[in-house]
Amino acid sequence: MVRKLSPERRDRLMTAALNLFVTKGVGNTSTAEISREAGVAAGTLFLYFPTKQALIDELILSIGREQSAFIQELITPSLSARQTFFTIWQGTIHWFMEHMGAYQYVQQVRDTGMISASAVEASAGFFHYYYEAIQKGLTEGSIKNYPMDLIGGVLYQSIVAAMNRLRMEPDLAKQEECIQQGFDIFWDGIKSR
Repeated sequence: MVRKLSPERRDRLMTAALNLFVTKGVGNTSTAEISREAGVAAGTLFLYFPTKQALIDELILSIGREQSAFIQELITPSLSARQTFFTIWQGTIHWFMEHMGAYQYVQQVRDTGMISASAVEASAGFFHYYYEAIQKGLTEGSIKNYPMDLIGGVLYQSIVAAMNRLRMEPDLAKQEECIQQGFDIFWDGIKSR
């Protein structure tokens, strides 16, 4: 007989893992600690995630799915390239500010080799709107003809720079000003003259 797995228990395990990974670090967190934090028996985690790597990957995929769904709700085809980039910029920052644990986890594991190649490839599919915005800008002639992966990388790293500044700014009005200023710096670097 096949055992039915509980979606609620799976979510508890993922939440516990995220909290521990953010506070202790991925490498310093054992699967036993995750199980204990989730309130399940030690072996239960492996019914849901056969390895710690599978859990690490599923967390990054889950975060990517949620963030992507949020951003895609904000983007409409009628937006210009600049408006689309700003929508992605502002939406990503607001989503990360509301999901700080997710942001901290992504920063911890992104570009470190902790995520499997298959998870990196799968998560890239969630963020197609980055490249659609770039293509729109190239088609409009509103951005310079730089390589797409370079523009996408600069966009993401610029968002990280803004996030690092925003995390130290408690004033909401100043946060919005910083979001705009960060975007202006990014846009001024890629816009065509």
